[in-house]
Amino acid sequence: MPNKPPISILVLAKFRLSLMVTFSAMVGFWLNGEGHILQGLWLFAGVLLLSGGASALNQVQEWHLDAIMQRTKSRPIPSHRISPAKAFTISWALIIAGAIVLRINGITPMILGLANVLFYNGIYTPMKQYTWFSIFPGALVGAVPPLIGFTSAGGSMLAPVAIFIATFVFIWQVPHFWLLIIKYGKEYEAAGFASISNRLNQKQIKHLIFSWTLLTSAFLMSYPLFEITLNNGLLYAMLLLNIGFIGYFYRLLYNQTSKNSIRNAFILINSFAMVVFALLVVSRYI
Repeated sequence: MPNKPPISILVLAKFRLSLMVTFSAMVGFWLNGEGHILQGLWLFAGVLLLSGGASALNQVQEWHLDAIMQRTKSRPIPSHRISPAKAFTISWALIIAGAIVLRINGITPMILGLANVLFYNGIYTPMKQYTWFSIFPGALVGAVPPLIGFTSAGGSMLAPVAIFIATFVFIWQVPHFWLLIIKYGKEYEAAGFASISNRLNQKQIKHLIFSWTLLTSAFLMSYPLFEITLNNGLLYAMLLLNIGFIGYFYRLLYNQTSKNSIRNAFILINSFAMVVFALLVVSRYI
């Protein structure tokens, strides 16, 4: 019998996803503008470890469902490259290590990080099997890392700019989830996850996604209410970004001829968020 391939902790910890979460935390840190380089390094390491641990624990919780879906059945646990017990141990080792590292930057970042793990693994993950409304606590989980970053630099999570970036991330994630439902809805349903596709047809879901995306774009332009200032160049860049994004997103979302239109819309909405982050960070330093 051939040897099983070695387990990759990077796969178990969903490294790419964890890296995106860590980047959003760094955006919060940079927007504060008062942190020093060591605080930034501790933040990066702490959030990466914590997010990786939560992702690994999520795979422990859902491995029997992952085994049903085509796109997830090759994950480490359902493919029998690691036992659930060993994955559980790894997940908690990462979570504890991440919490300890975040504690170096203060008690608030650590508490926010651990509370987010509790919310993600204790509420959002089990809730996915019972109601499609789980996307909202799921989006809330994504809104916390920028607050971890902002407080790691010594700021208050109630500061207007911190509230702005956390709210943007929350709003942006909702259509992100619905795009996945369009692409993988049948698989989710077969695995036992609650899906909005049971209540709305694909056309209605697309209308919902586009309406929510318009809300995201409109919220971005409310930045002056949160004590954020953009010079004329950045203001025009933000306006052009919004207009271009909405137009191209509409074209991709309602494209009936390309098999990759939903995938491309998913990539576009993620790229849009990255550019928004960049503009906001640049505005802080010029």
